Amino acid sequence: MSNLPTWNLADFYPNYKSKLISDDLKKLNKNVLKFSSKFKGKLKSLDNKGLLGSISQYERLEEKIYFLKSFSFLTHCTHQLDKHISKFYQGISETLSNIEKNLIFFSLEFNKLSKTKINFVKSTKYKSWIENLNKFKKYQQIEIVEKLLMEKSLTSSSAWIKFFDQTMARLKFSYRNKKLSETEIINLFSSPDQSIRKDAALSFAKTLKENIFNFTFIMNNISKDLDIDKNLRGFEFSESFRHLSNQIDKEDVDSLVKTVKSNYKSICHRYYTYKAKHFGNKKLHFWDRNAPYPKSKNSDISWKEAKDIVLRSYYDFDERLGDVAQLFFKNSWIHAKPLEGKTSGAFSHPTVPSCHPYILLNFQGKIRDVMTLAHELGHGIHQYLANKKGLFQADTPLTLAETASVFGEMLTFKSLLKNSKNKKEKIYLLRSKIEDMLNTVFRQISFFNFERNVHEMRMKAELSDDDISKIWLSTQKESLGNSIDLSKDYECFWAYIPHFIHSPFYVYAYAFGDCLVNSLYSKFEESPVGFNNKYLDLLYSGGSKNYQVLLKNFGLNPKDKDFWQMGMNLIKNLIDDLEKIS
Repeated sequence: MSNLPTWNLADFYPNYKSKLISDDLKKLNKNVLKFSSKFKGKLKSLDNKGLLGSISQYERLEEKIYFLKSFSFLTHCTHQLDKHISKFYQGISETLSNIEKNLIFFSLEFNKLSKTKINFVKSTKYKSWIENLNKFKKYQQIEIVEKLLMEKSLTSSSAWIKFFDQTMARLKFSYRNKKLSETEIINLFSSPDQSIRKDAALSFAKTLKENIFNFTFIMNNISKDLDIDKNLRGFEFSESFRHLSNQIDKEDVDSLVKTVKSNYKSICHRYYTYKAKHFGNKKLHFWDRNAPYPKSKNSDISWKEAKDIVLRSYYDFDERLGDVAQLFFKNSWIHAKPLEGKTSGAFSHPTVPSCHPYILLNFQGKIRDVMTLAHELGHGIHQYLANKKGLFQADTPLTLAETASVFGEMLTFKSLLKNSKNKKEKIYLLRSKIEDMLNTVFRQISFFNFERNVHEMRMKAELSDDDISKIWLSTQKESLGNSIDLSKDYECFWAYIPHFIHSPFYVYAYAFGDCLVNSLYSKFEESPVGFNNKYLDLLYSGGSKNYQVLLKNFGLNPKDKDFWQMGMNLIKNLIDDLEKIS
């Protein structure tokens, strides 16, 4: 644990004080103004060659903007308590917002071009980018309004996100004469000692409750901001913007949600009844939900062991994927060391095609950390391969964004299961995987239902912390069943979940990806011949191909009524296997 890696951001700039940054900002601003002067109000008069050239120039400018954004974000998220870095991060955000407003005209004018010109561009490598841009046409506003929305975001949604992050980074949780960070105390939730779990959970709840005014205020403002944007743009629902950016119909999301909810009892409730029985109780306390089983061996795993396990899994599946995964370790593209002021959780940031992805983890040496590493490496591999498509084609929509990450987890789980030495190890692995899938599918859909209810109620009036907490407990109880006791201490646990603030309505992506991969992996096991090349083609495609087209290559169709149930059945089968050998 003393040799955990931190990333090297020198592929961007030497450090955040580098003069190269201010030089690049000045150059970028000059090039944006030159671009605006050259093309604003003139797109419709360009010939095909000129139009294509303008897109290429626009893409290069956007890439530089994202390059600077990525560096400032990655620098800040590991040093959120450093006032100098926070000032740098905010300064970059404000400067880039001021620069970006001079590029707003381009997409607005582009969507007004004739069908002939649009069809020409669709015949080029920019086809998917244009098609997605056109989907926003009916919701876009005049340039002055779009500029205002961009500038105001710094003091609206972006400001509340920053306030949330700063609040969470500064919180200290009292635990047995110690003051712990969020990452440290959440890690205690999986302690084999029930008294440790209980004390940690109650301390966590107490501190959230003491700060609930801030979290309620943030949630109300984030929700109101969504509602204003919904009304201004003409969206039907608060969540509509998310489905549009995810390139998916609301009906498909509703179908997923309906299928998952219909399986609450047969999967989620069933498993926690099983777990409570093995804990010798009728009900589990909420702090026991993800706890290790009594008398189960829960050995710490070193970083080297975790690295070797995950790399072996990828190499066993396909050497090409293993080689890409290896790059993240060799080139210091991973930050795994927990630090004070570092953001909690984990992510893989794609950055830009001219650079490469970076992965953030908070490694604690548990089996779940091995799966998290496998998950984020899946993202990283996907982003690395897709970046070869260029900025406008690389970004993968929700429909496939979680595919490689969840697939990587499945590869690692299957590898561990195959190499397990005895019945106890198999039981341990099955329990861990089932719990992970419940958290990925059922928990995330319950989160999504929570968001739907909160934002619907917020449209009518501002919500109190009691209002939000009641919705939280209701949606959680519905998904978890009667075998888990959700006491009043649990009512504020909604407050620490960053997705509700950073990316409202995104959480269904995890359930979407998990169910999709369950079906995809079943296809791999049924017919492995030729699967790998089709799978790599999917990863290389990024956002350049429609997900229905890519999945058709595997004989899968998300429009089939039984598609989501296939994913549910795989989880049921794992529970069947667990019960047979327990």
